[in-house]
Amino acid sequence: MKNLKWILGLVFLVGTANAAIREIPVHSGRTLRAQVDTYLELLQKELALSKNNKERFRAIRRVTDEIKVVRENNMPQSAQDEAYMDLLLTVFQSVPSETNFKKGDCSRYENEILNQYEPTADIEPIEPAVKPAWNALTVLCR
Repeated sequence: MKNLKWILGLVFLVGTANAAIREIPVHSGRTLRAQVDTYLELLQKELALSKNNKERFRAIRRVTDEIKVVRENNMPQSAQDEAYMDLLLTVFQSVPSETNFKKGDCSRYENEILNQYEPTADIEPIEPAVKPAWNALTVLCR
C-alpha cells in the first residue's frame, strides 16, 4: 500500500511537470495576432536586458514555443494572420541554433535572411513578419 501511494505521487508529479511544460494560456479576449505581437514586444525587451547570448537564445526559444502553443490552442485566424505567423516562425527557425551560432558568420546569417525572406529589401527587412527575427539576430550579433 505504501508503494502504491509513492507510485501515485510520482505519477502526479510527472503529470504536473508535463502540464507546466505545455501550459495552456488563458484566453484574454484579444485576437491571436495581438497576443503574438505582445509576445514579440516582450521578446525585444528581454533581448535588450539579457546579459549574454545564452539568455537571448533561451528567450527566443521560449517565446517561439509560447507562440506555437497559443496557435495550437486557438481557432485558425484569417489567411493573412496565419501567413504572418507562419512566416514569423519560419524566419525564427532560420536563425542558427545556439550551438551552431558564430558571431563571425553574422553577415552571412543576415544576407541569408534577406535573400530568402525579403530579397527586395535594401539594408534590412521591411516585412513585419521578418523584422522580429532580424532584430533578434542583430542583438545576437552585437
